[in-house]
Amino acid sequence: MGACVTTPGASACGAGGASCVACGSGQTCASGACVTADAGTTMGGVDAGACAGCRGCCQNGVCRTGNLTNACGLDGGTCDDCTMGSRVCVAGACRAPCGPSNCQGCCRSNECITATTVQACGQGGQACVFCGSGQVCEAGQCGTPDGGARPDGGASCAASCDGCCDATDMCQPGLSNLACGNLGARCVVCTGNACRESPATGGGRCL
Repeated sequence: MGACVTTPGASACGAGGASCVACGSGQTCASGACVTADAGTTMGGVDAGACAGCRGCCQNGVCRTGNLTNACGLDGGTCDDCTMGSRVCVAGACRAPCGPSNCQGCCRSNECITATTVQACGQGGQACVFCGSGQVCEAGQCGTPDGGARPDGGASCAASCDGCCDATDMCQPGLSNLACGNLGARCVVCTGNACRESPATGGGRCL
């Protein structure tokens, strides 16, 4: 109904912002999962008592997927609550959100990509971008293998642009949410944040 149920029960059971479910007859809600009181099994058929064969993490005897912020872990270990310390769950481990403070490469789904490629190119903890056709990723920037000469014979956009370079290698101010960037980097779309002006270098950054 669009309301957050903070105290789950048998009539509305769940966790992590997922849709509430009504537990079946004879079941109770334990740690956001429906559990059969006498058999000790969850709705998914996992052995809740021992978390046998659990690929995620074990929370109060219930096998969880292990990729939730409040139930993070792998290989049947005890779930960690990543909300403590404002962390996120990445590959079954609580980590600080990926960003400029902890990533020299680029960020994709809160994972720092250090070995950047054309499929995930970037630097300085900014969002990874997908380079255009015929481009390569060098030093965290998309460019052409010949050094960046434009098809019209002009100089490379990156060589003289304080903002960002679009898919056609033209310099843009870099201050739009749909084309954000600075120092001649490839323009990126700010997702879940906004393009903020960077007075020191020109252009902007998704923050």
